[in-house]
Amino acid sequence: MVDFFFGLSTTGHDPAFAVVDKKGTLIFAEASERYIQQKRAWGIDADHPGHIQSVLPQLGTRNKSIKIAQSWLRVRAELNPKLNHGSLIKKNDINWLVQLQKKAHNTAGVNLQHHFNLNPNPVEAYDHHLCHAINACASFKGNNGICLVIDGDGEVGAISAFLLKDRKLKRLWRSWGPGSLGSYYGWLTSMCGFDWKAGEEWKVMGLAAFGKVQPQLLNKLKDLMTIANGKAFLSKIVTENNWDELLSYQKESGQHYLEMADLAASGQEAYSYFVNELLNRCDTYNEEQLILSGGCALNSSFNGKLAASNRYSSIHVPSAPADDGNAIGAALLSWMKHSKTNEIPYIGSSPYLGTHANWDPAYKDKLSNLPGLKISHLSKKSATILAKKLAAGKIIGVLRGRAEFGPRALGNRSILANPMSPSMKDRINKLVKKREPYRPFAPLITEKNVSRYFQHQHLSPYMSFTLPWKPQYIEILPAVIHHDGTGRLQTLCKEDNPWLNELLNEFEKHTGEAVLLNTSFNVMGKPIVHTLEDALIVLTTTGLDAVLYEDTLIEK
Repeated sequence: MVDFFFGLSTTGHDPAFAVVDKKGTLIFAEASERYIQQKRAWGIDADHPGHIQSVLPQLGTRNKSIKIAQSWLRVRAELNPKLNHGSLIKKNDINWLVQLQKKAHNTAGVNLQHHFNLNPNPVEAYDHHLCHAINACASFKGNNGICLVIDGDGEVGAISAFLLKDRKLKRLWRSWGPGSLGSYYGWLTSMCGFDWKAGEEWKVMGLAAFGKVQPQLLNKLKDLMTIANGKAFLSKIVTENNWDELLSYQKESGQHYLEMADLAASGQEAYSYFVNELLNRCDTYNEEQLILSGGCALNSSFNGKLAASNRYSSIHVPSAPADDGNAIGAALLSWMKHSKTNEIPYIGSSPYLGTHANWDPAYKDKLSNLPGLKISHLSKKSATILAKKLAAGKIIGVLRGRAEFGPRALGNRSILANPMSPSMKDRINKLVKKREPYRPFAPLITEKNVSRYFQHQHLSPYMSFTLPWKPQYIEILPAVIHHDGTGRLQTLCKEDNPWLNELLNEFEKHTGEAVLLNTSFNVMGKPIVHTLEDALIVLTTTGLDAVLYEDTLIEK
């Protein structure tokens, strides 16, 4: 009998590993970038030796039997070259991506095999988009729905659709060839002057709120691809390199990023058009519940508009829909295979699946040796005391409990602040995050307060949806209101994070508003903090006022 099933995300970027026990319970999932503190961890092993050695003693895996699975069925370099021809991504970048995936695929599991003293053997390999779908459906509470995977790539294409019936998946169709909405958005990111390799698509989504959709430009962008019968096909503009007219819109050296706002807005609108065309085929199956996965499922702007349209009774996006989340998919597929079942287990809704703050065996010694900083042990009063300090205008980083899995900070690795301060957005962007001043911040609220603050009621536990605020809060909560009157909200389930729920309640007692500003605990260009040392570097080199490490407050 197998005791543990390890899933590895092996695309060559965004590596991660996940662990499922013999009962089908997901007990751990974390991206490699957190441990090595390198954004997107390009070319890094999913089972990085230091990472697994820091985690496995806490999971009880010693002297246990394991299976290892990876998130690609085959090496992309061995596929028909035509599948990579005429892409929106530069040929040099395509070759690099293909080679990174080949390396990750061929060396998958070698570090785990060494750690467990196993003979080197090929690991189990699963279809890339099937891993995306299994990952998404596993955290979906329902039994039936349609799952749409919109990605940058796959074994033969970048789009797949699956039907979920009684928690069993059936593939409906897949797109063949280089038509890719993920590649389209990466290209758009570059056109706007940002770096898709650093994951700066977020900057385009935020910038779009400052622009206006230009009809002529929109039509040109829509001409890049054709969506037919749920599949994407590149136009001759791409395949024959007829770029001159579109390239005239590209950001030039010296141009201010706000000058690219119309391109961002038009590009986002074209993206919405493409996805709605895909959904038209999905609608022929008459399913009321939609499950989104793949990297494009992180487009919270589109997701919010789709949710507001009431096209589906519910829309589910997992906490990690991009390639890091495929570690969960691979681990579960291996468990399902060895358990001889086609039924996807429900893994729960909690995103707090990563390293625990107190797994560092030396953390108590580290806390006792912090010269120049004020140390207060708050015990069970930490939420009450922190709420008072936040209400007074302090900016505080939180490092407690288990880390969130996925790209969003959801309260356990977050920077929190008072959203009612008119200057708070500029303070954090300039003095703490050190990023562009237009970048928005997320509002954190409890599930029961969605209808109180937002025009449309849709739960968003992983910041997957951007919704319009009710007008009366525009001036009350300026630090979490984006330029277009929206917010990419996090809705909190009390059971998932009781401490955070208590903090919100205490903050409301001081301010009258049950909303906190929440942003990831990092600075621009760096991953979210992983250790106490990471947190202290941010504290001592930025305008952050304090760090809460578990229930110990560290102040300047």
